[in-house]
Parts: sequence; structure tokens; C-alpha cells
Amino acid sequence: MKKAILGTTALVAVGALAASPALAAEKIKLNVGGYMQSTYFYQDSDEPAGTPSRTSDRVTQEGEIHFKGSTTLDNGIQFGVEVQLEAYTNADQLDETFIFIEGSFGRVLIGSEDSAAYLMHYASPSPVPMYGADSPNIWPTGQVNTTRPNLFGFRDVDKITYFTPRFAGFQLGGSYVPDGTSETGSLGNGQYSAPNPKAGLDRSWSAAANYVNKFGAVDVAFSAGYQEGKVFGAAEDMSEYSFGTSIGVAGFTIGGGYKQVKDIAGISDNDSKVWSAGLKYGMGPWAVGVQYAKTTFDQLQTVGTGTLDDQDTWIIGGQYTLGPGITAFGGVQMDDNNLTASSSTRMAGETNTFFVGTSLSF
Repeated sequence: MKKAILGTTALVAVGALAASPALAAEKIKLNVGGYMQSTYFYQDSDEPAGTPSRTSDRVTQEGEIHFKGSTTLDNGIQFGVEVQLEAYTNADQLDETFIFIEGSFGRVLIGSEDSAAYLMHYASPSPVPMYGADSPNIWPTGQVNTTRPNLFGFRDVDKITYFTPRFAGFQLGGSYVPDGTSETGSLGNGQYSAPNPKAGLDRSWSAAANYVNKFGAVDVAFSAGYQEGKVFGAAEDMSEYSFGTSIGVAGFTIGGGYKQVKDIAGISDNDSKVWSAGLKYGMGPWAVGVQYAKTTFDQLQTVGTGTLDDQDTWIIGGQYTLGPGITAFGGVQMDDNNLTASSSTRMAGETNTFFVGTSLSF
């Protein structure tokens, strides 16, 4: 499968470039875009006795600045680039950086970007920006699992990805990752290192398909994906498969997703399952909805000094569009897990997070 993905990607790109003379109509010029999201939240929690006191309320932000540009050659082939800069101090300050080639043959993407299975995935709709039970930009009680394919670190590492053209609503995609620890800039220009810095996932691949169409007033989308990677130094390979759907009609959007990860960290039978479901209704500038996600682990997972194998998340909220790219939102997130002791990265027990915020896109 890995050879097939690489071979297909190389052939379509080289073949298209050789098809006719290629002269750029104009040099690539970068445009600036992105988003900023800010909220105030207050938490009510029943953390286990002995848990150190926490700040009950907080102001938090999340955002990115995107630099994008492309040009189309005389033969119709488009070349482009995208660099995503985190709008706050982060260990991964430059989030995703890649170039792409696109034409009648499909789209080839090279660099640090999400995998084909992730990008082609459909799942339950979140009623608000920033928060979400399945695609959050913020985790007010600690990291949660989602149905979006990630393979525990697969997402932003350097990879080659190919998407076919969409035909009769169907599209296929595939990604290949030579080194699961390599992200643009992680080794600088010195790509040689002794001893060999292999760790984590190595030589991973992703395959996905989705179907998107409209039947009268009904919008439908379905997706399926599979990813697999060798865990360096472990006996078992990690793998995951995912499914998702989204259906929209008369202002309602209903959707759901499912993902199973097998042999987490290369440990046999250390599996997890997560599923989500959501309903959202929007009319004019208003939208309201509810979303739920549940994760279970077949083996107890260690988090700090505690363990857990079950967690639930509910989101109930609404949003109002104040103007182009300006959205106000609010609601409550209800988290519940059986973590035996809170840690510096995750709260134990039941927690209600009440929030109000603003999302800007530009």
C-alpha cells in the first residue's frame, strides 16, 4: 500500500508536468488569513478529595495566522504554499507548513499537514466554535479523544498526500509518512544524526474515502479512513479506523463519528473506542445545538498518578453571527470521567464548564 501511494503520487505529478510547457502566469503572492477565538469560562467540579485547589475561572484564547499563496501555470497546473503560525506562544509555533500541486490529475501535498484520513473525515457538528465534544480547539478539563483520525501523533508530521479528483461524489486519498518524529524544522538543515533518532511512529500510512452529494434539499456526506504505523521498539503496529457522516436539511445538521485505535503505543490489545453524535439547528444568524462523545479504553490508562478507562463529554450551546467573520457564542460543557486522581493535565470526576466567547475569522 505504501509503495502504491508513493508510486501513484510521483507518476501523476511528473506526468502532468511533462504534458505541456509550463510557464508561470505570475509569481506567487502570499495572502494573510486565519482566526482568533477568546472565551471566559467558569468551572464547577467535584474532583476527588485531596486534589490541589484550582482556579475556577479563566480567560483563554486560541488562534492561528495563515499565509497562503498560489499561482497557475499556462498548462493549467496550480502550485501553492501554506504556512500556519500559532497566534500564541506554543512549542509547535509553526503548526502546518506545506506546498501543493493541483490539476486535473488531483492534488498532491508535501509537507507538515494532517493526513488524508483526517482531512476527509466527517463527524458530529459542534454547536459552538472553539469548544466541542469531537473537534475542540480547547480542552477546559484536559485532553479528550475525538473520532478524527490522528494515530496518536500522526497529524502534523511531514508526509506526502494525494487526493484524487472527485467523481460522482466520491473521492479517495492517501498519505505516507517516512518518519513519524519528523516535522518541518525539527532537525533543522542537519538531517543526519547519530545515533539514528528514531522514536514513536515510523513509516506510517493513511488511506481514506468520502462521498459528498446533494439530493434536492438534503446534503449528505460519508467518510471512512484507515491508518497504520510501526511503533519503533515495540512488537505491535498501531492502527486505527474511522467512519463518519453528516446530513443537513431544512436548517438541521445531524452527524456522528466512530473511531477505534488498536494496540496503543505498540501494546497488544491496548485498544480504545470513541464515538460522537450531534444535532445542530440554524436559522438566519442564530444556531443552537447539542453534541455528545464517549471514549472507552480496553485497558486502564495512566494519567499522572491516576488511571482511567472511561470518559464522557456533552456540549450544549448556541451562537449568533454579529457580522462577516464575527460570531458570539456561549454554552456549557459537561465532562465526566473515572480518573482516580487529577493531574496537572487532566481533571478527574464531573466538571461543568460554563463559557461565553467571541470567534473572529479573517
